[in-house]
Amino acid sequence: MSFEKNLENIFGNMNNLEIINGYNCHVLLDISEPLMFTLNELNQYYLAYTLQNRTALLKNGTKADVVEVLIANTTISELKMLLEGEIDIKDMFLNKNMSRIGKIGNKIFPRKDVNGIEEVENKIPKTGVRFDRTLPNKINVKKALRLIESEAKIYDSFAISEEAKFQKEVIRIELKSLNKKKNNLNLESYFNLKTFDDIRIEVKDES
Repeated sequence: MSFEKNLENIFGNMNNLEIINGYNCHVLLDISEPLMFTLNELNQYYLAYTLQNRTALLKNGTKADVVEVLIANTTISELKMLLEGEIDIKDMFLNKNMSRIGKIGNKIFPRKDVNGIEEVENKIPKTGVRFDRTLPNKINVKKALRLIESEAKIYDSFAISEEAKFQKEVIRIELKSLNKKKNNLNLESYFNLKTFDDIRIEVKDES
């Protein structure tokens, strides 16, 4: 399942932790609702923070659920420091490639790049907020960290074995080609990351 599809499923179940955790996702912070979670796409990890999760009144007078999250790339070591209370939540988004993605009603809107923390700092925890005893949280962060680290080890071992297998196959093919006096086979792998243009829809809070 693609990264975008996972997000779409998460957006549709923001208040159901059991369903959210089934989409390559681990909720890290839940006070009155899931506020922060981590997502992974194979060995690439992302940290997401809920910027808004509310019901809005659209210009045409209809009501719609509005969900928007901030996404930043991260690593296992950074997640470990975060969940052990060594760094602020805000620090996890500083100097990172960040983007916002949201949903209004049934419509998922494309990712929009965030050029700096200033664009979202009024919607995320202020400096000094960490995962410690003073932070209310329904989530057992120690358990969440153990699960994340266990999954990372599985991905790492899979990547190593696949790389070794790939190298053996390349050698075998090249030797076979040489014996038959043919040109060596050039193998190329690639991964395309789709990006999207921004689409804006104006909504106003329901009074």
